[in-house]
Amino acid sequence: MKLIISSPFSAIKLFSFTLLAFSLVSPNSSRANDLYETALINYENRQANNDIETLNKALLEKKVKLDFHSRRGFLDALLKELDIPINSQTLIFSKTSFHRKQIYPSNPRALYFNDEIYVGWVPGTKLLEIAISDPELGAVFYTLEQKQNETIQFKRDDSCLSCHVSSRTLNEPGFFIRSVFPDESGEPISRLGSDTIDHSSDIGSRWGGWYVTGKKTEIHRGNTIYTKDSKRIAQPHKALTTHDLNKFFNPDKYLAQSSDIEALMVLEHQVQMHNIFTQRNFQAIKMIEAEKSINRALGESGRRPLTEKILHNASDQILEYMLFTDEIPLRAIEGNANFKEEFAKDKISGKNGDSLYKLSFKERISELPCSWLIYSQAFKGLQPDLKKIVLKQLEQILTAEDIPINFIHLRKSRSRIHQLLLETLDGYPAS
Repeated sequence: MKLIISSPFSAIKLFSFTLLAFSLVSPNSSRANDLYETALINYENRQANNDIETLNKALLEKKVKLDFHSRRGFLDALLKELDIPINSQTLIFSKTSFHRKQIYPSNPRALYFNDEIYVGWVPGTKLLEIAISDPELGAVFYTLEQKQNETIQFKRDDSCLSCHVSSRTLNEPGFFIRSVFPDESGEPISRLGSDTIDHSSDIGSRWGGWYVTGKKTEIHRGNTIYTKDSKRIAQPHKALTTHDLNKFFNPDKYLAQSSDIEALMVLEHQVQMHNIFTQRNFQAIKMIEAEKSINRALGESGRRPLTEKILHNASDQILEYMLFTDEIPLRAIEGNANFKEEFAKDKISGKNGDSLYKLSFKERISELPCSWLIYSQAFKGLQPDLKKIVLKQLEQILTAEDIPINFIHLRKSRSRIHQLLLETLDGYPAS
């Protein structure tokens, strides 16, 4: 590559570009930590564009009405309107959220979700908490007042970023699942630490501070209260999974009688997938803009080699997680809330019935190890150059004669995934 430094201004631009480029190569770079605050992203001042904003407009124009329940407020109607299944319910009794003062082992926080949206509810509180993966902004947070008013509106709440931008969310607006060691009030015992969980986490480290129901499981931390004398242990001695929440508290005030282990595992996979989409999308957006700037300064055009390297690095990160390369092997997981059946109902499928929404939990979460979030708005909203590289590399992984060693787990399923994506995913394969 020929470089001509024609002025001090050009030299400064080139130097800035080089610093930015090298910072974006590493996902842990401190220089990448504030991408959402840049003018390119403009998180706090930019109008969100997602299903909650669409619903807000419909509510304002009286095109949609949310019925009010005497005990649960707008929760029932909201889940129905957003097509969020009731049996996605998971229950957190640790004091690790906005309503921590109202959360106890006898009054856990309920979390409901679909592919894009997460709704939190604590009995007796005045606000519903809603979070959504916005294709342009990453995680965006809202509250809904539990009060009958003439005009019902969601309020965007950026104060949530005080917790939801950290290393747990890859330093961009995102989501995270924590496993803690809760005491009898639900307060995490800080000296014992905590773990951030995704599909690569050992089962023995999961679900501290959560209720877990199901028929079959491996040993985990759920359903357990710890004391001030407790020691942090890598692996509990037994699993306290149960099909009956009445052993711990009266669940009748909740929509479901479960905190299903299958729902928990799906939740853990997709929150981190959303985070990776956001982080790598922001990096690509800023990298492309920096490339344009340096090309203008040097009077050049075209793709710079370093930009290409960084985009491919971002694509590698997306695909490794999307294709479950580091997923922990499972032995026997079975829920008790028919979540698996509900999750796949009426979802995208191929001509032969294959679907990325078909869950297994025998050796892996998914029958076909490719994330269903490839159909999400977050994936569709990836920076176009980055998305094209992702789709091109994905096709190569699924069709090449030799399988890369880190994708060897796809050897029995990759032809089915390839055929399914040909039938169901716009833009695949990338031309």
